[in-house]
Amino acid sequence: MSLLFMLLALVGAVFVLAAGSYALRRVIAAVASRLEADEAPAPAAPVPDAQVGGYVPAPRVPGELPAPLRARVADLVARGRSEEAVRLVRDRLDGDEDRARGIVAALGGEDDGTPVLER
Repeated sequence: MSLLFMLLALVGAVFVLAAGSYALRRVIAAVASRLEADEAPAPAAPVPDAQVGGYVPAPRVPGELPAPLRARVADLVARGRSEEAVRLVRDRLDGDEDRARGIVAALGGEDDGTPVLER
């Protein structure tokens, strides 16, 4: 008989704990909904600057080639391989072919027909 009594007490305790947990969750949900209704909307967060600290590369001038690339392009033009020079400039600057042709022409070699090495 005492085993049956202990089993009943255990089931009763589990029931009481489950009911208390359920009631507590309901009370917390009701209080949270009231607080959300009473709260004023939060101000919008300020938008941060595009770059805050750290390494910031200097802006590149469009059409400007680094000195080693400029020398290589001038050498290719001097050797009569201007199409390869145009492709090299186009790939380096991620530009279109007309812009690359203009840069290669500005480096010399196509303007007066004289190779760069003979100037």
